[in-house]
Amino acid sequence: MPKKRLFLLMFVIFLLMFVIVGLLLGQRLVKNNTLEVQPFPQVNTSISTSEPIVAESNVTTVEETAVPRKQWYRDQVVVLSYHHVAEQSNQPYALSPDQFAQHMSFLHKNDLHPITLTEFVQFMNTGSLPTANAVLITFDDGYESYYTEAFPIMRTYNYPSVNFAIAGRVRDVAERKRENMTTPLSRQQVKELVATGLADFGSHTYSLHGEKERNEWGEMGPVTAPVYLEDLQRLEKEKEYRDRLYVDFSMSRIGLSDWLGRPVEVLSLPYGYTNPVVLETAKQAGYRFVFNSTPGVVTSQTDPFAITRFDVGTRNMDLEKLHQLFTNAKNTFEGEQS
Repeated sequence: MPKKRLFLLMFVIFLLMFVIVGLLLGQRLVKNNTLEVQPFPQVNTSISTSEPIVAESNVTTVEETAVPRKQWYRDQVVVLSYHHVAEQSNQPYALSPDQFAQHMSFLHKNDLHPITLTEFVQFMNTGSLPTANAVLITFDDGYESYYTEAFPIMRTYNYPSVNFAIAGRVRDVAERKRENMTTPLSRQQVKELVATGLADFGSHTYSLHGEKERNEWGEMGPVTAPVYLEDLQRLEKEKEYRDRLYVDFSMSRIGLSDWLGRPVEVLSLPYGYTNPVVLETAKQAGYRFVFNSTPGVVTSQTDPFAITRFDVGTRNMDLEKLHQLFTNAKNTFEGEQS
């Protein structure tokens, strides 16, 4: 019996030791397996797990934005001219909002940089530009579509622009909506646009945007040219012509200056019509810069009273033609440098 009890005691001790060792080994295996399955701590999957790489990427993006990746030209400006932006319009100088959005996207994707009117004036005065590939976006006529359609698109890119308004048409809401006429801007809309810092305004005359008979045979011409006085059966005399231009040019400049709270010194000529009397009178009326409709790139040597522009505000101006325009500007620039 003593031997049998001793055997049972030894068996129980051995069994307990086996169980204890098994438990210890099991805990170690569980711990090792846990480490193998999850070697890294949990992270928020919406961001990168490698902060240094993200930081370097951000720096590169900023540098690419600040420094043009592609240089088309420098020390010169391509001035683009638009008029009306509307989905349905029978006007020859109009394009759809979608087409205008494509134009602005083209500028953005090709490192073309719209500048402000103030920067353009500084360039004309000093030859200094804040960027290569400079573009000045202009609008003629002061249509309401600039406020409702064009400006919101440009604002998404933070693009500045200048609108040459027909000052006599910019009135309050009740008076400006007239039959058979594209709705112009209101004075309140002009104030709102200027307050953004992205819109500026110049003159497109006070009320000389139109055509009138220029001779006894009824041939039509721009109102900024000498007109035929039907009641007197003759062409207006030079002094009459000069006085008419001076009064209109002055009314527009002074009126716009009062609304904007700063001097207006830029004039865009209706239909691009120009002659020595027009330019002399514009200077006498207080303008320092006159834009026409002749295509051409602007340099610091360009006559400030003969600033050229490219009219791109028509439905047939697709992206291929727009690309060709800037390619020509680039080729001209490179030719002048060689």
